Amino acid sequence: MTEQVRGLLKMIPVLETREVFWERTGLLRARVLRRGFKARLADALVAQSCIEHRTSLISRAGDFGHFARIGGLLLVK
Repeated sequence: MTEQVRGLLKMIPVLETREVFWERTGLLRARVLRRGFKARLADALVAQSCIEHRTSLISRAGDFGHFARIGGLLLVK
């Protein structure tokens, strides 16, 4: 990894989890699953983290669209 890449990665803020994060993640995942969509646990954790911090997720993965429609995730494709 080059120094330039390391520098860029260090500039990315770390989103901390709050106490209610885990429960909200489970509820979000359950809502998506109830609607009949795929909701991997890792995707639900990423989506809920972005929702909690009111930040957009940049992704080309189609699975996050379910979290945007159902949970309010701000998604940039």
